Amino acid sequence: MRIAIIIAGLLMAAPVDAAEDFRVMKLEQDVRNLEREVRTLQRQLFDLQRRDRSETVAAPRTEHEPQADTERAWLDVAAWNRLRPGMSELEVIAILGKPTALRADPRNRRMLLYSLEIGTTGFLTGSVAFDGGKVVEVQQPTLR
Repeated sequence: MRIAIIIAGLLMAAPVDAAEDFRVMKLEQDVRNLEREVRTLQRQLFDLQRRDRSETVAAPRTEHEPQADTERAWLDVAAWNRLRPGMSELEVIAILGKPTALRADPRNRRMLLYSLEIGTTGFLTGSVAFDGGKVVEVQQPTLR
């Protein structure tokens, strides 16, 4: 008789354990789904922030800014033809725009470098050398 009572008790307890196991599995699945959704939302937020930064950088010019695209002015051959020996660095930057890099050459002259990657293996590169703050050498852009 005792054995029958123990077996009956175990049989009645088994459905409760199975129901609890099911609830735990359901909660674990819900947590995994929420984690996946958080990762997706983080990616979307990152993309929006990156897009916002790029739109801020590429914002339209105001009335007080020059109308010419000074970042790409150096791509115009006519701009390079306007450069003359003895010009100051500021005059050159006003004509060509901001350089992509500044360096010193082996003769310790200051160099403004203008470069644009073309494809995976080519570069369009030009430079202006200064000695004592004045233009001494101009190398118009060439494909390398």
